[in-house]
Amino acid sequence: MGKTDVVDELQSLGYFGPQAIGLLLKLTKEELRRFPALTADRATESDDYAQGFFLARGLALTTAVSLEAADDEALGRMFRRWLRNWLVDQNAETAMGALRDRLEKRLDRDLRFQRSPVQHFWFRTGEPAEAGADDVSALSAVARRVQVTYYPEPPGGKRRAQLGKTGELENLLEELLVSARGSLHISTLVAVVANRFPHVLDPHTIYPDEGENTSIESVADPNPSPLTELMQEDEDENFGLLAEVAFRQLTQEEKELVLVLDDLKEAMKLLGLQRSSASLRISRFKSRLIEIAGNDSNSREILRRIIGLCNLSYHPETGVAMDNTGFVPSTQGGGLNL
Repeated sequence: MGKTDVVDELQSLGYFGPQAIGLLLKLTKEELRRFPALTADRATESDDYAQGFFLARGLALTTAVSLEAADDEALGRMFRRWLRNWLVDQNAETAMGALRDRLEKRLDRDLRFQRSPVQHFWFRTGEPAEAGADDVSALSAVARRVQVTYYPEPPGGKRRAQLGKTGELENLLEELLVSARGSLHISTLVAVVANRFPHVLDPHTIYPDEGENTSIESVADPNPSPLTELMQEDEDENFGLLAEVAFRQLTQEEKELVLVLDDLKEAMKLLGLQRSSASLRISRFKSRLIEIAGNDSNSREILRRIIGLCNLSYHPETGVAMDNTGFVPSTQGGGLNL
């Protein structure tokens, strides 16, 4: 067992003492490097976020530590995990606000859309302004069928936070209003677009100004602490477990189909189907892959690992899974590409 100084302090006091507070302040400063949207506000410092976290989660975390943490390393991992989850929530609120502003700019400058007399509602020009059906799940299904170009993360940790080519996002918004048969509140549109493009809520994503072609860089700690490395190992193990659970849900045919998703001829041969039937089967299977990989910000990594497991099961003699960092299956008809 490792050192237990902070654990002993928490258990003896029943609340955060100087050592626990010092650890929380240190971890908050480190974790905030992952969230540029939060650090953009120069008026709010890392200590402010540490205090906010303590007020929101401190009591529950103290109880959890007393029950689960055997030493200071385990306590550090718990602190970091709880803190990161809380910061993700704070970031999501900020990211959703930025996405809302972005959508309203797009709606405002396109003649196909008008503001409703009811505040924060939008409708199609020339159509009734009455409130439409705002079922986010149903509208999300509509959004997945609309072609919007997805820009996957290229090597080097850089990505473009761009929602489609020119006009594609506006086409998606129009389809949502058509399906709703009336006006929609901006918050509904934001929720649907966030479901369709979960990467826009990624804490590593920095938005360029509208109209600019700006590189977007990941913010990483160049000198990770031992606790950070332990946390990364913990995350890696968790991704592996999630991928294995998802992998076991696939049939043997589906495991082989994963490897030929973008080769229609090979897929036709594997399935024994004609072109149209094979295309329909592939489209349905891609939706299933997306479903079992999950809809959160980790789905791309889980999907890559599922593909690697499929490759390993098909070529067991290699002993290693292939590099799938560049593999992004394209869903026919504009479905979500992970």
